[in-house]
Amino acid sequence: MGKTEMMSKEMRQAVLEDVPTILALLQKRIDWMDEKGLYQWNKTAYLTVYPAEYFAERIGENSVFLAMDGDKAIGVIALFDVDPRWDNDKDAYYVHHLATDPAYPGLGREILTFAETYARNAGKEVLRLDSQKVNDDLSRYYEALGYPAVGECIDGAYVGIKREKPLNG
Repeated sequence: MGKTEMMSKEMRQAVLEDVPTILALLQKRIDWMDEKGLYQWNKTAYLTVYPAEYFAERIGENSVFLAMDGDKAIGVIALFDVDPRWDNDKDAYYVHHLATDPAYPGLGREILTFAETYARNAGKEVLRLDSQKVNDDLSRYYEALGYPAVGECIDGAYVGIKREKPLNG
């Protein structure tokens, strides 16, 4: 996959050399969550659960994409064909590890628009994601972007709200 324009930014597939950058970007977002008093990745040992080796494997599967501002990585997203939290009853991509540099407000929406287009072009029916149940602001954000709640999931200490956006209309 080549580069895709996103306003003044662009998306590209991540490569192995991007792993430290991805981890630093995730840590920056985790620090932001702490500063804002949010309960999300900052309370679930995120980078212990998803270490460098995990991201290297996902990159090898061509599942990880970076939002770039010139040579600077400013956002990350992974798109998977299956997700154990879901029944996988629809042809879907599953969004994981969506994070942006807090200095780029609105970038999350742009990355999701990229993911929707990418999934639609791959013939997927829906784009699915989940969000922390106790994060009301994030719930409102996803609902405003067309991702209504369709169920719940529990994965260890994580309790999430499953969300799904149809792509055929």
